[in-house]
Amino acid sequence: MSEATETNKFAQAQPLRHPKAVVAQQGEKIKINNQTYRLAVNHGTALDLEMLALKYDPYLDQYDFIVGDVSSEHLRLKGFYKKEAHRAIDKSEYAIADYLTEYCNPGTAYFILELLDPVHTYHPHKRKKFHYAKHKPSRQSKTYRDRKQRNRTKFKKHPSRPRRNAGRHKFTIKKREAH
Repeated sequence: MSEATETNKFAQAQPLRHPKAVVAQQGEKIKINNQTYRLAVNHGTALDLEMLALKYDPYLDQYDFIVGDVSSEHLRLKGFYKKEAHRAIDKSEYAIADYLTEYCNPGTAYFILELLDPVHTYHPHKRKKFHYAKHKPSRQSKTYRDRKQRNRTKFKKHPSRPRRNAGRHKFTIKKREAH
C-alpha cells in the first residue's frame, strides 16, 4: 500500500453514539445536560468545552466525579462515586489518584469535575440481622426431640437377606515346604 491511500482511523472524525451534550461554563462551575459540576482540578488546561460536549455520554450522569484526561489530542472520560456510595473500590473517589498514575500517561493534561447537586442519593447499606437463637429450638427442649423423632426415617429389616461380613477376609498363612 502506498502512503497516500493509507489513512489513520484516529485522524478521521468518529461517529457520535449518543446525543451531543449541552455544555456551558460560568467561572468554576460547568453545566452539562442540566447537571452542575465544579471544576476541582484543571491540570495542564485540559478542559476543552467543545471536546467535552462531543465525548460526554449520558451514562456519566450517575457518577459524582468525572475525570477527563487528554492523550494524543483525544479526551477520555471516567466516572467515580463518592465514598458514601457502596460500590467497587476502583470506582470510589479514593481511586482517582491511582487511576491518574496507572492508566494515564505521565505528565498528561487532566481535569476533575465534581457534581454539586446530585439527583441520586445513597442509602446506608445495613445488613439484616437474623437472630438464629430465637428461631432455632435448643436441643434440650421437648419440641426439638419430637421433631427429630418425627423426621427420622424408618427402614424395614429384611430377615431373608443373608448378612455379609463388612469386607473382612480371613486369610491363613501357610509355611512353605522346603525342597
